[in-house]
Formats: sequence, structure tokens, C-alpha cells
Amino acid sequence: MKPNLVRPSNNLKGIMFMLLTCLVVTTSATLIKKLGQELNTFQVVMLRCTFTTLITLIFNWHLGKTLFFTNRPKMMFYRSGLTFIVVVANFYAVSNLPLIEVTALQFSKPLFLIILAAFFIGERIRIYRTTATIVGFIGILIILHPWDNTISSTLKLAHGATLLAALSMSALAIISRIMTKDHNATTLVFYANIGTVFLCFIPAIYYWDTPSITQLLFIAGLGVTTFCAQYCMISAYKHAEVTVVTPFEYFRIIFAALAGYFIFSEIPDNWTIWGGALICASTLFIAYREAYKSKQEVKK
Repeated sequence: MKPNLVRPSNNLKGIMFMLLTCLVVTTSATLIKKLGQELNTFQVVMLRCTFTTLITLIFNWHLGKTLFFTNRPKMMFYRSGLTFIVVVANFYAVSNLPLIEVTALQFSKPLFLIILAAFFIGERIRIYRTTATIVGFIGILIILHPWDNTISSTLKLAHGATLLAALSMSALAIISRIMTKDHNATTLVFYANIGTVFLCFIPAIYYWDTPSITQLLFIAGLGVTTFCAQYCMISAYKHAEVTVVTPFEYFRIIFAALAGYFIFSEIPDNWTIWGGALICASTLFIAYREAYKSKQEVKK
């Protein structure tokens, strides 16, 4: 029997990093919602990614030319395009939907990932995955409740933007899985952000509204929280076992509910509560099942 390589103390450290990730991501969403009520989405995204790019360069200057190296320019371009879609769609969704609703729908990413992985990299969809995926999509349908004719076109567009972001994040995960084999993770972050800056430039200038000092500080805060969220997430999975740390990612829903209630006076409806519960349950089941299968393969 092989010894457990992750000590309990490291698991605790991983949990703390994951809780920090949840807190930082919720803080970022709160800033986005505040800015989205005052400035155009493309402008905020461009400035936010500019700050993130600068932070990446400052903290990784020691990498030198290695930071800019890529032997897959076409795939890097596709990845930057997907990042652009994810960020812009999420900004629009957070600006127009309650925080807890957006957060619950964002957890649908593993469901889309299973389908895309089956089509593009040939992963088998077993019965438990199929069942969990169906349950998850029922949860999405409950949150959206498209049969309700009283839902405004703005909310429907925001719902669509959230799902587009989740789908794009799934495609991004597959491309990243391929590219991390021969690319530094920091290089991927750099090109994703600089690519988004260029793609946002024309619409941002067209809709430009000179931000106030306070708004600039909020945008700079977005850049910092983005960098911190990436660092904390990586650290969480570095220090702890996946099965230990994954459930704590769902604290994002609690933090989002608290931020929405106390800052924006948002109260989740029953559709969001029941639909979110089904999405979380299905994705948690998939995560645990995959971790169990990996352990069984290691024992063999």
C-alpha cells in the first residue's frame, strides 16, 4: 500500500487557499457588478486585463524571454479568443443577474466539459457521468425557467451569456490541458490577458467614458483579485488532495449570497436555490467519482 503523499496539515493549508479563492472571486464579482452599473463592459474588461498583464509582468520579470515563448501560436490565438468570450460574457452576466444566480450557473462548467471532452479528445461518457450530467442540466433548466414569459429580454441575454461563458471555459480547459504540456502557466495567463486587451480595444474606445479615480481603483482591484484568485486556486490544489479541497469551492455560493444580500439587497428565488442545488450535487458527484476512479487505478 502506497503512503499518502499529502499530509493532513497540507490539506488544511489547501482548504484555506480554496476559501481564500472563493472570497477573492466573490470580491472580484462584487467589483464587476458595481462597475457594470457605471461603465461599459468592454472598457472595464480592457482596463482590467491591462492591469492583470502589468501585474503578471512585474511578478514574473525574472522569466525573461521564456515568458513570451510559444510554439503553438494558432492555438494560443484560439485560447485568447476564448478568454475574451469568457471574461466579456461573465462581466455582462454579473452586471445584470444576482450574484448567487451567476455563481450557480458557472458551476455548470464540468457538465459542458464532459460533453466537449467526449467529442474532441475521445473521452468515454460512462453511465454515472451521463446521469450526473442530465441532473445538472435539469438544474440549469430550473434556474433559467424559460417557460416563464415574465422574464425580460435583458435577463434572458444575461442567462445566455453565463452559459456561453461556462461553455467557453470548458473549451478553454481542454486547450489549456494540451498547452500546459509545453508552456509555462504564466505564459498562458499573459497571452490570454494581452489578447483580450487587443480584442476589446475598438469597442472600448467607441463606448469610452473617462473613469473617475474611484472607478480606476476598482478596476485596479479587479486586476489584483484576478491575479490573487489564480495564485490561490493553484496553491489549493498544490497543497491538498482534490477530494478534500473540491467541496470547499462551493463556498463561493455562500459568499455570493452574502455579498448579494448585504451589498446589493439581492434575495435568491426558489428557482435559483433548487436549480443551484442540483448543479452543485451533480458536479460534486462527478468530481468525487473521478477522484475515486483515479485512486483505484493507482492501487492497481
